Amino acid sequence: MISFSKRWLIVCEDFKSSKIYFESFKKDEKLKRDLASVQIEVVHPKDHSPVGLVVEAKGLKIKAKRERNPYDEIWIVLDKDYHANIDKAFDMAYSNQFKIAISVICFEYWVLLHYERTSKEFYKGDNIISHIRKNHFPDYLKSENVYPDLKDKINTAIENGYWLVGQNLNDIERGCKLYELSAYTDVHLLVEKLINPKKYILK
Repeated sequence: MISFSKRWLIVCEDFKSSKIYFESFKKDEKLKRDLASVQIEVVHPKDHSPVGLVVEAKGLKIKAKRERNPYDEIWIVLDKDYHANIDKAFDMAYSNQFKIAISVICFEYWVLLHYERTSKEFYKGDNIISHIRKNHFPDYLKSENVYPDLKDKINTAIENGYWLVGQNLNDIERGCKLYELSAYTDVHLLVEKLINPKKYILK
């Protein structure tokens, strides 16, 4: 039996664009050895509304504790995408000490940062997908795993992610909620741990 040093749960809103993306880190030959002692579970619940994601995470957290195999970290990966009750979901997640990786307007903002440093506002997910196809990735499909196409550009995306957070810092410090920002993603905070587990996971 494998003995895991850490156990992570990642609860994703999207089945293809985010769930399969995050599952791909564990399968990456370059990362397999470093991630070998980390159990990463990626789930996409039937109710994948923001509140539904948190409710699923809470249930799995309770189950894991009951089985005496608790999670070390629980992440909620979601989009703003004009969801109802996103404020409630954030409050619930933070009260349960869950981490949140949010993208405004959708997960494709993280995809875009692999190709350009931008704080451009997109009002719909279809708009940002069209922008990606027109300017960078003509064959991009939300329904397919894009990890193989993006993995060589991940460090660029992480740098651009930190830059984008910095662009929003004044608004955040004034009390603006992350889901109220016009252009934002902090998916890089989760991805950075996955590609450098010795520094971020196994310490």
